[in-house]
This record gives sequence, structure tokens and C-alpha cells, in this order.
Amino acid sequence: MGRGNFSAIVRGARIAAAAGLVLLVPAILAGQVPAQAPRETVRFTSDALFFENGDYRFSVIFPQGCRYEEGPGTLDAVCSPDLDPEKGATVEKAGALVLSFSYELIDTTSASNAQRLSEAAFKEDLAESVCGESDKARARIENLKRQAEFGVISHHADVVCAEIKFLQIGVRRASVVQLIAPRGVFRLMARAPKEDFEKQTAAIDRPFSSFFQTFTVLQPEKRQAEKDPGKQ
Repeated sequence: MGRGNFSAIVRGARIAAAAGLVLLVPAILAGQVPAQAPRETVRFTSDALFFENGDYRFSVIFPQGCRYEEGPGTLDAVCSPDLDPEKGATVEKAGALVLSFSYELIDTTSASNAQRLSEAAFKEDLAESVCGESDKARARIENLKRQAEFGVISHHADVVCAEIKFLQIGVRRASVVQLIAPRGVFRLMARAPKEDFEKQTAAIDRPFSSFFQTFTVLQPEKRQAEKDPGKQ
């Protein structure tokens, strides 16, 4: 359903990055991206992912010292709480500092997608997608917000995940942002043990701030200047 294949894209991008190249990804990749989507460019460096297509351009910067786990349309940076590279290579994901980015290119204006992109659907999914809990009572949702600006709808929530005693994992905190643009859905999530979440605010903020500062659809002045450079 239009999800990017980070597993294939990122591996190729790493090879391209080592050679100083930019990886060009065809728009139609085994049916993973809608036929109307333009060609995508994905560049992956040691700590950042750069994405560009005909509608969107942005970068997501992760802290160094993490390992990466890739899935359909998803890239997770799994880090030890102190960002130690050796610990990050083996740390259990459930108790780690996890920074996640995902995207899906779909027609978000279609009525068929309205329900699953609603605020209610966003809230309903948080316990499982953030805490890994099927029991919604084990995920406390705070600061649930919805905003609309520049044609983009954003959902935000802070989540407190209950401790998992048999795994000796304490309470975890998380922040989640979902942006719904005309032809794509973008999601950022940060989760860590409660005490580490409060200590690693700079590392947690980095992927969020880099995305919002570079996501061109949220910068109408910049997009207009690109379309009509003569009027700068």
C-alpha cells in the first residue's frame, strides 16, 4: 500500500554513500509505491537519512552510536541509553532508546483512507505501536493534540508505557508525531526508559527537529522561491 522498502533502499543507499553517490529509486518498486508517485531519492549517511521526491524533501538525523533496524517504510535507530556504540549493537529493543521514522505514500484525501487517518485511529493504535501492548490500559496517553497548517494535519501524543516486570523493564516514555500531507503519511516516534527519556532530550529532539526544519511542505515561502526563483 505505498510503503517504501527501506530494507532494500537503505542497504543500497549505504553502498552509494560509501562511493559518494546518491541512490535513485524508481517510483514503481514492485508495487510498493503508487504508480503516480515520482521517482524518489534516498541518501543514507552514518547518522542521517535524506529523502526527496516530487512532492516532499526532508532529512531525518539520528544520533550516532545506534544500530538500525529496517522494515517496510520504517527505519528504527536502536540505541543504548548512553549512546554507547558497543552497547547499542546488542541492547534489547524493548528497553532501549528507540527513534523511529516511517512514511507511506498514499492519497490521504481519499474517503477510503479517512477513518484510518483520523485522530481516533491514531489514538487507538498507540498502545500497540508504541508500547507493544494489546491491553490499552497499559499505555497512558497524554497531551493528545491535533493541528492543521499548510494543508498538513498533525497528530501528537505523549505515551507512558507500563513496566514489564517479567522482562525487568521499567516504565517507558514516548512521544509520537504523525503528519498527514496530501499524498503521504509521515510518522516519528521516540521511546526510552523514563529516566533516560529525560536525560537524552537532545538526542531525542534531533530526528524531530531535523525533519520539521527540512520538510518542504511546511515551508511555503521556500517552496514558492524554488518554483519562481526570479522573484527572490
